[in-house]
Amino acid sequence: MTLLSRRSFLSGLATVSATALIPGSKSRAAETTYEDLKHDEILGQGDFKYRVNRYWGRLDRSQHPVNDCHGIIEDKQGRILMLTNNTQNNIIAYSKQGDYLTSWEHRFPAAHALRIENYKGSERYWITDCGISTIALCEPDGTEIRRISPVAVSSKYPDISKYHPTNVAFMPDGDFYVSDGYGSNFVHHFDPDWKLISTFGGSGKSPSHLKTPHSVWLDMRSKKPSLLICDRGNAKLKWFSLNGELEKVVALPGAEPSNISPFGDSLAITSLNGMILILDKSNTVVSAVGGEAPVYKEGILQPLVPYNYTLTHPHDVYIDSRKDLYIAQWNSYKTYPIKLEHIIA
Repeated sequence: MTLLSRRSFLSGLATVSATALIPGSKSRAAETTYEDLKHDEILGQGDFKYRVNRYWGRLDRSQHPVNDCHGIIEDKQGRILMLTNNTQNNIIAYSKQGDYLTSWEHRFPAAHALRIENYKGSERYWITDCGISTIALCEPDGTEIRRISPVAVSSKYPDISKYHPTNVAFMPDGDFYVSDGYGSNFVHHFDPDWKLISTFGGSGKSPSHLKTPHSVWLDMRSKKPSLLICDRGNAKLKWFSLNGELEKVVALPGAEPSNISPFGDSLAITSLNGMILILDKSNTVVSAVGGEAPVYKEGILQPLVPYNYTLTHPHDVYIDSRKDLYIAQWNSYKTYPIKLEHIIA
């Protein structure tokens, strides 16, 4: 499926899903009840319950418009940075209270992912644009250090238009990995000089093949580092060795895993169909934020079921030290990022 048709298909699903989740009503009283539910909604289970703060990141649209909110992360200054594909302000910085701080960047019409690398005591931003098929490495002030264009992987593609990167993971030694999530389902491994070393994944039906490898992240939680990939089209998380060999698979039936935010030995995983999944250090789902409680039978996770008023298409999530969630949404009526505030028992 092409990038355009995939997104058109998902857009159609969004309309159906939103209609299904909102109670129908013709009375003003019922509408008021719905508004009350939306703005005081509690999501999640167990130790990961959240109170919704829907308007946390709302700004003046005439000054700071957004289209899709694709990425969200915290920098070393404690700012929450949100990435949107509106070139009037690709990056918007907030305080944790939701106050506007500043904005910058205008070069990425299909800005899709933002990662921050701690490099020799300073920060560098990796910005992925899936439309122009480019990954740019930038200083925090926007100065571009380097970018990788489709030419770098052209030897793997008879038709380079089939390359549309979605995210990047970087190693301490300078190697990095690029997920071609909207193109040909490959993951590409580059050396510190930005030369292609190897390629793995790709389309197919074997366990090591991928279908929309939407995000790739270096998992350092164990003594042996590995690459965690959100295999969204197959509803699975897959761990590969740094040489591209499949090591482990965790099925997330009913979910569309899209992005990863680590905290301690645990993970927060966005599911594009309306949930944030919290996984413990054993990769067990302990809370489906925005869904019905996860159920395991004989050790097998049963299909996850989204149900909430707040989340439409959560694309990325950041979880802070307080375990609050900051969520950027795709194809969600140009909404600003929202915050889910952790309820401490």
